[in-house]
Amino acid sequence: MTHAQNEQSTNKKQNLARFFLEQRHIAWVSLAVALLWGIYGLLKMPQRKDPDIPVRQAMVIVPWQGTSSEQVEQLVTRKVEQALASNQWVTEIKSASRTGSAMVQFELAEKGKYDRDKELDDVKIRLDAIHDLPQGAGPILYIKDFGDTSALMLTVASPPADPAQVAGMSKLVETQIRQVRSGLDAHAGSRRSIVVVFPKSIDSDEVERKLSFVTRDMAAQHLCSDVRVFSGAGFTGVDLATNLSTSDLQSALRKFANQDLQTDELHPDAWKPAIIDEPANTTAALQAVAGDKYTYRDLDDFTDTLQRSLKTLPIVAKAERSGVLDENVFLNFSQQRLAQYKLRPADLSNILAARNLPESGQTINARGRTVSVNTTGEFKSIDDLRNVVIGTSQNGTPLYLRDLVDIDRGYENPPSFLNRYTRRDENGRWITTRAITLSVQMKKGEQIGSFGKQVDANLENVRKTLPADLVLARTSDQPLQVHDSIELFSHSLIEALVLVVVVALIGFWSWRTAILIAVSMPITLAITFGVISTLGIDLQQVSIASLIIALGLLVDVPVVSGDAIVRELGAGQPRSVAAWLGPTKLFKTMAFATVTNIVSYLPFLLLPGDTGKFLYSLPIVISCSLLAALLVSMTFVPLISSFLLQSQIETPIEERRQRGLTGWYFRTAKKAIEHRKLCLAGSLVLLIAGGVVFSRLKPQFFPKDLQYFSYIDVWLPEDTPASATSTAAQQVESITRRVAEEYGKSHPEHGHPKDVLQSMTTFVGGGGPRFWSSATPEDRQTNYAQVILRTKDNHDTTPLLALLQPELDRQIPGAIIDTRTLETGKPVGIPIQVRISGEDLPRLRAEAEQLKQIFRDIPIAARVRDDWGEPSAREVVHVDADRANLAHVTNADVSDSVGAALHGITAGVLRDGNKQVPIVGRMQMEERSQLSDLRSLYVFSRQDTPPVPLDQVATTALSPVTPKIRRFDQYRTITVQCWPTQGHLPSEVIAAAMPKLEAFQKQLPDGFIFRFAGEQKEQVSGFADLTTVLLICVSAIYLALLAQFKNAFKPLIVFAAIPYGVVGAIFSLAIMGQPFGFMAFLGIISLIGVIVSHIIVLFEFIEERREEGEDLELALIDAGILRLRPVMITVAATVIALFPLAAHGGPLWEPLCYAQIGGLTIATFVTLLLVPVLYSFVVLDLKLIRWEQTEPTAPAASEKPAEMPAISGVHA
Repeated sequence: MTHAQNEQSTNKKQNLARFFLEQRHIAWVSLAVALLWGIYGLLKMPQRKDPDIPVRQAMVIVPWQGTSSEQVEQLVTRKVEQALASNQWVTEIKSASRTGSAMVQFELAEKGKYDRDKELDDVKIRLDAIHDLPQGAGPILYIKDFGDTSALMLTVASPPADPAQVAGMSKLVETQIRQVRSGLDAHAGSRRSIVVVFPKSIDSDEVERKLSFVTRDMAAQHLCSDVRVFSGAGFTGVDLATNLSTSDLQSALRKFANQDLQTDELHPDAWKPAIIDEPANTTAALQAVAGDKYTYRDLDDFTDTLQRSLKTLPIVAKAERSGVLDENVFLNFSQQRLAQYKLRPADLSNILAARNLPESGQTINARGRTVSVNTTGEFKSIDDLRNVVIGTSQNGTPLYLRDLVDIDRGYENPPSFLNRYTRRDENGRWITTRAITLSVQMKKGEQIGSFGKQVDANLENVRKTLPADLVLARTSDQPLQVHDSIELFSHSLIEALVLVVVVALIGFWSWRTAILIAVSMPITLAITFGVISTLGIDLQQVSIASLIIALGLLVDVPVVSGDAIVRELGAGQPRSVAAWLGPTKLFKTMAFATVTNIVSYLPFLLLPGDTGKFLYSLPIVISCSLLAALLVSMTFVPLISSFLLQSQIETPIEERRQRGLTGWYFRTAKKAIEHRKLCLAGSLVLLIAGGVVFSRLKPQFFPKDLQYFSYIDVWLPEDTPASATSTAAQQVESITRRVAEEYGKSHPEHGHPKDVLQSMTTFVGGGGPRFWSSATPEDRQTNYAQVILRTKDNHDTTPLLALLQPELDRQIPGAIIDTRTLETGKPVGIPIQVRISGEDLPRLRAEAEQLKQIFRDIPIAARVRDDWGEPSAREVVHVDADRANLAHVTNADVSDSVGAALHGITAGVLRDGNKQVPIVGRMQMEERSQLSDLRSLYVFSRQDTPPVPLDQVATTALSPVTPKIRRFDQYRTITVQCWPTQGHLPSEVIAAAMPKLEAFQKQLPDGFIFRFAGEQKEQVSGFADLTTVLLICVSAIYLALLAQFKNAFKPLIVFAAIPYGVVGAIFSLAIMGQPFGFMAFLGIISLIGVIVSHIIVLFEFIEERREEGEDLELALIDAGILRLRPVMITVAATVIALFPLAAHGGPLWEPLCYAQIGGLTIATFVTLLLVPVLYSFVVLDLKLIRWEQTEPTAPAASEKPAEMPAISGVHA
């Protein structure tokens, strides 16, 4: 059917465009409904920073106090792993067996259809079925919500002690020092006072006892003499004679405190010890060490109030606290004193159990009424404990528990997990105080903006019940992040929209066309918002970026529709007819071009796993917007155009061939077709150059995110106590502050040093809450600390960390410190990881050392380590069976006695309001501070025989031990890890190491497995998935072209042009210094639909010119002339619409935008110049397509040769 015949058939059709023109009331109401639907959808769409990717991880923790890592692995870890592996959807199991505990982390399958919650519950059932754990192991702690991410992280911190508090304490301390020193010979030697200030709620006896113990040891080393103890309300101290300077005395005190107390703090709530030489200097000395105003117990109470209040909000799913310092009531016993009264440590539990009974009751009927009878006996205070009678003395007087043990209430000592918060005070000074962090999670499907408002209102109310000076800091604030992100992307969307309209105005030089686009695009966006809201799409960075990408693709269809109406008006049709007839004639072409674009994006739905979930909204949003644009072009554009557009006088094609840009194009295309073989040969040079450039692009999986937040991992040797880890973290904080200030000075703002760093939140002894979906928290371990940084400008985060990393490496030797930026997309953790699995432990370690050396030899590899750490020492107690039998002591007696002495025994609980405070019996610090004390430890027999020293029934010796054994998929596995140096990518390190890695893999003995992890693993998997999508995309487009052209060779001409657009993308990436990553690959794939849609319309014009009787060469060139302006305008609109996203969207979207910008720019010239050359080559030289000219058909009444507009949205 010819175009004229097709037109006559079209005139008789009833379709949507005609209906909207003939039923205007319905049309206007439909327009209002569409706009309201879009506004409603936009306001009701759930908002978040990133797409919601359900975390498929969970964790299992099994304690087994005091047991070696090898035993934990063999008797606990393996059983847990076997139970987990019995679930068919558990695909990855990682475990760490440490001294005293097993930690097993697992993931559910990334690919496949299953109910995540159901499978996690199934895992719980399988874990509960484990009944053969060794005695003392357990209970099994199953953390199902390990992957939940905080919507808000609220750090509650104490302010520093106020000056009035310091001044009042100074007067009391100074008075005491003067009294102690009165009467002493002024020339007897240099005297100094060591003073410790603490809250009045603390038992002073505990602090005084510890201080006396430390100074006694110092005196034994002849570092001081004439030690005199003094104390008062809220402080205790010693005055001593010493020849040490103040700084040396501080160092000695710190050294002996760590040695005797395993911590440099005498009490977690106490201030640091102040060294006072002269009483007149007391105020200055106390000001220098002034601590925090509120205790950990105070913060516990404050945050408990906040937690309970937040949990009442319907929008809050969960509120949890991190950094709460657990309290205990300690019964500090002397083993000699217990032996004197013929008691064992275990007897303390029996004594208290008989007296510490919860209230119980019965009922009795009396005189027709039911009366309850209650018995009491539960401990309510420390005094109740002290007054427990445990027997009688020889003279018959009662013997109380206080006579046997020292009783005090305190915190876990030494603390294993702490939280502190660093920020500037009102004077600009950096201060660090103790803190507890609340992690608040939002219910799924809720509005993050509404969450933020409800939480704000709740905090404002509860704030009135808390101290006014209490610090409440939002150390991670998803509502603010989402607001900033959506605002940034929305601005980009508006900028892109304005730029597209401006380009249309300049290109078509018609304000009517510009207004048409300006009106039609918001309508299209409104329909898109309504549809995607109905489909359950969230408003987040991927969905908004998809709208920005789609903007350039939406331009052509409304323009095509409107321009067709103008042509019909110029042909003499009345407005009521022209407004629907023009779009109807071009509907088939617009529909095919739209379908082509859709099928180039829709296959991304087939991307599996987390990456597919992350990008899920991109093909949905773009497809919906393209369909919405097609719908608008057939409905509201005809409606609006019937009032807005007017006919225009067209320049004859003959005249266009002679002048201006089209004249230049005519001459250039003519020469290109005449020398088509030379042109094609020359174009191959471009492809070869593109291949060379591509080979030099650095591959990458996903780029890092651009955020205000980053964090620092601090790792020390496995046997490091928490106090040493805390000291290292303090060094990290200090270096970070200094580097941030230096960076601010070198980047001044408004003539002053830039204030770069806003705050630091530190967790010692484990990781904080999961404040970012990709920031997997570390489990509790005393050798680890995490410092979360927040900058005031997110653009300063990456350069600050680049300066900070080498300073941390240089100034904190012996620690492994990693500065970490937040990840986008699927997290990979440490980027360079290689796993070796095998059961032979010595050989496994030897192979890991070889592997580490391979990476150490690479100059661009930094911080090479493995995840097992170095071997450490342990004290092994070997029981002599003969001597033990003679002493009536069993192995169990030895184990119980050692455990009670070193770790304590739980003797009951003390109820304090809604708190249950454990009562723990433990040996006095003086009897267990040194390793040598172990030999004199008493072993208490269960046979009521006198206790015997440990060295009489056993020997002790130090032996090397593997402190941590990691396993992966039920095999012992060592993972060698490292980072690239500044300015290099992980792929470069892997490429440099690959020859040696391949050789290393070949020499591995049987039974050993070599596997990549980290970014290499994810990149290979992700690129393979994208390649599959690419093949599906190309196949779908080919079938669509085959259906349109009904010719098997014409689609091949279309595909022959695609590599040139890809080369343009590669050149663009190289020029902008972008790596070839997942998003760049995605951008290149999506280019295919854009390029093809241009060529589809060009082929339509070629066919039209053929039917009008033109020869091949003239038809090809004339079609290009008719498409020249529309193509350049639509490409310019698409390219310019991408610039705001490239500028503001962050590292994630830059590669995609630059790939499309470069590819579209080159594709424009390919479409207009190279496609005609290819077409002529196939027809004239290869003779795969026949060119048959037809006699020109007389135009129908309504037909007038005119330029057909662009179709990219259609087009892209």
